[in-house]
Amino acid sequence: MTQIRNRAGIVLFTTGDGDVISALEQAAEQGADLTGAVLDELDLSAANLEEARLAGASFRHAKLEGVNLEDSELAGADFSGADLSGANLEDTNLSGANFEGAILEDANFEEARMDRANLAGVRAQGANFEEAVLDGANLAGLQCEGGNFEDADLTSAGLRGARLSRANLEKCLLRGADLSRAELNEANLEKARLDGANLEGAQVRRANLEKASLRGARLIGADFSDSNFERADLTGADLTQARTHGANFEGARGLSPG
Repeated sequence: MTQIRNRAGIVLFTTGDGDVISALEQAAEQGADLTGAVLDELDLSAANLEEARLAGASFRHAKLEGVNLEDSELAGADFSGADLSGANLEDTNLSGANFEGAILEDANFEEARMDRANLAGVRAQGANFEEAVLDGANLAGLQCEGGNFEDADLTSAGLRGARLSRANLEKCLLRGADLSRAELNEANLEKARLDGANLEGAQVRRANLEKASLRGARLIGADFSDSNFERADLTGADLTQARTHGANFEGARGLSPG
C-alpha cells in the first residue's frame, strides 16, 4: 500500500499497489486533491502528473527530471533544491512557488503563471518562459543564458544581477523591472517594453533593442557597446555615464545622452 500524506500526516491518497510514482499518476488522473502533499527527496523523474492538484506541495530536493506537470495546480509549492531539468510545466499555476536553489535547465514554463515566484539564483540555462507571467517574481541572480522569454510578463520583476546573455526577450514586458547589474550581452530585446526599468550598471553589449521602449528607464553606467537601438524610444531615459560606443541609434526617439 502506498500513501501520500501532508505535513500533518493526514492521508491524501491511498493506492493498493505500486510505487509512489504510480500513486501520484493515479491521483492526477482521478483529479484527487493533493494540496500540501510532502514529496521531499523523492525520485519522480519522468512521471506523468498532468493536471495534478498539488497546491502548496513540498518537493524539496526531489528529482523531477523530465517530469510532466502540464496544466497542474502548484501555487505556493516548494521546489527548493529540486532538479527539474527538462521538466514540462506548461500552462501550470506556480503563483508564489519557491524554486530557491533548484535546477531548471531546459525546463518548459510556457504560459505558466509564476507571479511572485522565487527563482533567485536558480540555474535555468536554456529554459523556456515564453508567454509566462512572472510579474513581481524574484529572479535576482537567475542564471538563464540562452533562455526564451518571448512575450513573457516580467512587470516589476527583480532581476538584479541576472545572467541573461543570448536570451530571447522579444516583446517581453519589463516595465518597472530591476535589471541593475544584469548581464544581457547579445540578448534579443526587440520590441521589449522597458519603460521605467532599472538597468543601472547592466552589461548589454551587442544586444538588439530595435523598436524597444525605454521611456523613463534608468540606464546609468550601463554598457550598450555595439548594441542596436534602431527606432527605439528613449524618451526620458537616463543615459548618464552609459557606454554606447559603436551602438546604432538610427531612427531612435528621445535620445538625450548625459
